[in-house]
Order: sequence, then C-alpha cells, then structure tokens
Amino acid sequence: MAENRPPRRLGPHATRSGEPFLDDRERSNRARQAAEALFAPKPPTAAAPVSPAGPASEQLIPAPLVPSRRAAVRREAVVPSTGPQPPVSGDIPASQLARIRTWVRYGMTVAQVAKVYGVPPDEIERVLRKP
Repeated sequence: MAENRPPRRLGPHATRSGEPFLDDRERSNRARQAAEALFAPKPPTAAAPVSPAGPASEQLIPAPLVPSRRAAVRREAVVPSTGPQPPVSGDIPASQLARIRTWVRYGMTVAQVAKVYGVPPDEIERVLRKP
C-alpha cells in the first residue's frame, strides 16, 4: 500500500546528486583560492609595437582617461544659498499657515518667522490670529 508521506528531505550533508558536501576546511580553502585567483596580478600582455611614422601616429594615440596630476583644476566660487527664498509679495500663501503655526508652537519667535518670509512681524501676528 502506498503511503501518503512528503518526499524525504535531504540532510545537511548531502546534495541532490548524493555526493556529500565538502567539509568546512575544504570549502574555506576553495573559497580562499578562488579569491586569490580573482585578485592575483594579471600576467603582462605584449604591447603592440608603435611605428615611428611621425606626427600622424601621435594623433592616433588616445588621450588618457585619467587626467594627470599636473592638470590645472578650475575651481569656481560657489555661493551658498541662504535657505528658502521669501515670497516677493508681502502676502504669505495659505499653504504656509500651518507651517508658521507649528514653528511658533515649537519655539520660533514671531520675529524669526518674519525674517524667514521677509515680512514685518505684524504680518505674522495677523496670520496667527486667523482661525
């Protein structure tokens, strides 16, 4: 009579082909050898001979991909931004009202908020009084 059992699982020391796994020492040795082979210095390749044909051969030599250390480095002055730019008009957008209320609730003064938006402190106080 056939039994309804799941197929037998392979143990930790057997592979599907029935061969036992290599012991830990052999596995680590093979891994080390593979890593050493990966990072081993490559054998020198024979360089193609350069024909002394004159200036025409110099034009065929590509420029190096890595610039030399003697190459001048241009540095441009970067002006740091001073943060978000305040609105041009004196009006504060309605989308910013909740942010202003939160800033004031968590400790920013009305003068600091006014400085961020570039408006007088009276404008911030007026916004805070709105329901």
